[in-house]
Amino acid sequence: MEYAAESKIGDIAEELLAWFLEEKNYECFGACLFQCYDLLQPDVILELAWRHKIIDYAMPYLIQVMREYVTKVDKLDEQENERLLESSQNEQKTIFYAPEPQLMLTAGPGMMGPAHSVIQPAHARLSELWHVKPYH
Repeated sequence: MEYAAESKIGDIAEELLAWFLEEKNYECFGACLFQCYDLLQPDVILELAWRHKIIDYAMPYLIQVMREYVTKVDKLDEQENERLLESSQNEQKTIFYAPEPQLMLTAGPGMMGPAHSVIQPAHARLSELWHVKPYH
């Protein structure tokens, strides 16, 4: 059993279990389940125990596996609930965007009008539109 557990090879552990079943050494079968716990597949163990009518020998192992799976599922469920809570809180927060600073872009060559065009006061432009002379 120690060799099978130290080998970290599941096939060796399953061959050892099969040998214990052939020899009808059910106590060693049960002991091997715990010695090689990480190497064995629970569905294989359940089937072997059922076929050989030795569920009682496999039951402690199966209970431990079930407990391990339930614990993993509970942790995953808790993590999922936390993730959903965080995402709903993030959706509820209003996002404020700071106005971007205005860029000081200059027009490239040829983009400006003729060099003599200067920005005129508003009243001067209006007078051109209405053909009225401004009074000073």
